[in-house]
This record gives sequence, structure tokens and C-alpha cells, in this order.
Amino acid sequence: MSYQTNLTRQCISLAINEQHPAYQWAKKQSDSVNAFGHIGTHIDCYTKVPAKNHYTTDTVLLDCTGSMPCLNDIEPLDIAGKSLVLFTGNLENNGYGTPAYGKADTALCSEVLDAMLAKQPAFIVIDSYGIGAHGDEHINFDKRCEENNCFVIENVILSSEMADNLIELDIMFDANSASTGKRCEVTATFNSFGL
Repeated sequence: MSYQTNLTRQCISLAINEQHPAYQWAKKQSDSVNAFGHIGTHIDCYTKVPAKNHYTTDTVLLDCTGSMPCLNDIEPLDIAGKSLVLFTGNLENNGYGTPAYGKADTALCSEVLDAMLAKQPAFIVIDSYGIGAHGDEHINFDKRCEENNCFVIENVILSSEMADNLIELDIMFDANSASTGKRCEVTATFNSFGL
């Protein structure tokens, strides 16, 4: 059996229906177009947009279920041009948009983010609301990534089992969306032996 026959593909984007509290929240915002772009799985683009609207990247996964990474976790990584996937377990354990989801601490330390960006990943992908604390830090961290031609994709659906077998991501988004959060379709390729 060849390696290629042992692969499976699955959409890991989180779609939000009209009944979801996050959808209702976005609908009530004065800038609802922008708000809708920031719910569910999306790519943040505050200062620039990736050069293309479709990417296929290899992945490097960091298990962040015990704690967010420290500098020693970043040093050995080969992530240039790849998607660095931070698996926190937040979405799997707490459910999207719940109070527990919003309270989970999935923020990176500033120095750790700098170390990641120095290694030139194409994307940082997380199964949580972002890589910075809510508010200004969240946006500032995303902008720092963009300055380094790296983009953050938030709120992907991952389980422990999926994370252990992740190989590649296929990422598509609408670069012309008016929102700074652009809805994103992320399809993962897994080693199906482990699933």
C-alpha cells in the first residue's frame, strides 16, 4: 500500500448558522459586515492580505493542551512556508462561543510570537479565538504577523485524534471581502491510519 492511499481529507472550518449566539451578536453590531467576518473560521487581515486566495501547505503541529508554547518549543521547528498549527483543545473541550471558550488562555507570549515569526511560517492556525489576549493585544499580534507575511487563522475544528494525524492544509478565502476577518475554508489532510 502506498503512502498516498492512507490519506483522508476533511473540512475543519467552523460554519455558524443563524441560530448561533455569535451570529446573533454579529447581526446586532453597528459594523455587522466586519463583525460577520470575525465569527467562525476566518483569516485576520488588518493591514494586508495574502498574495493568493488559495494555499496548500505542509503543517507543523504544537500540542498546546497543557500550556501555550515557550521559546524552547519554537527553537527546533522547521516552519518556513508552512502552517504552524496550535492545538489548544479549546474548541473541542468548551464549544465555540461559550463563556469558557472566551475565558480560555490561548495567548502567546510576545517573545514566543517573535521567535515563531523569525522562522517565517505562512500561517498560524489555532482552534481558539486567537493568539493574543482579547482586545488590543489580539489585533496587535495579528498585525505583527502580517508585517512578517504570516496570517492567523482562528477557530478551526480539531480534535486530539485529528491533531495527531494532521499532514497538510488546503486554505481558501475571499481576498475581496470588505471585513478585516475573511471567512476561510480550511480542508485538512490526515494520515487515516490514526483516525
